[in-house]
Amino acid sequence: MPRFEDYNRTVIGYHGTRASVARRMVLGEQAFEFSRNDDDWLGHGIYFWEHAPQQAWRWAKQRGKRQGWGEEPAVVASMIRLGNCFDLLDPYNVRELTAFQDQLRENLELAGEAVPVNVKARKSLDCAVFEFAYREVEAGGRAVDTVRAVFVPSGSGQRAWPSSGIHRSAHVQLCVRNPRCILGTWLVRPTDDLEVG
Repeated sequence: MPRFEDYNRTVIGYHGTRASVARRMVLGEQAFEFSRNDDDWLGHGIYFWEHAPQQAWRWAKQRGKRQGWGEEPAVVASMIRLGNCFDLLDPYNVRELTAFQDQLRENLELAGEAVPVNVKARKSLDCAVFEFAYREVEAGGRAVDTVRAVFVPSGSGQRAWPSSGIHRSAHVQLCVRNPRCILGTWLVRPTDDLEVG
């Protein structure tokens, strides 16, 4: 089972959305929406960039253009209590996640069902593994409040220099599964130094 010690701390997470939705969230008129796509890389939940407003602005602008929002993008910041955090910056938890993946694969193969696969940006296997892990943790009498992981895009075009381990778009992403961990939310104003293009 994952290690949850020492996660009664708070972080600031940033979430990109439409301007009208952001205002309603801040006023408490609209809750954060759970993402339930079958390729959510950390499983189902509410996604945030930890301490990275530029990432949230970039994502919101790109999403708004792709989906034709017809209104300005916006970013909200939230104070998030991590609680029972399945933190994948801890190598122990990565080993546990690998064990969950092995068990899921075995279960599906025994049942004669297809094992999901990851294809480029679509992380269907990742999502299935996390959802399986959450069910197993809950069956053991605990619950995962949040998940925390580093995301490094696979493309080399954003590397700081050829073969560098530094990627301009790498970030720590949070998936909040327990909305009660979101303690407060406010609007974030863009500034001239934010790279959003």
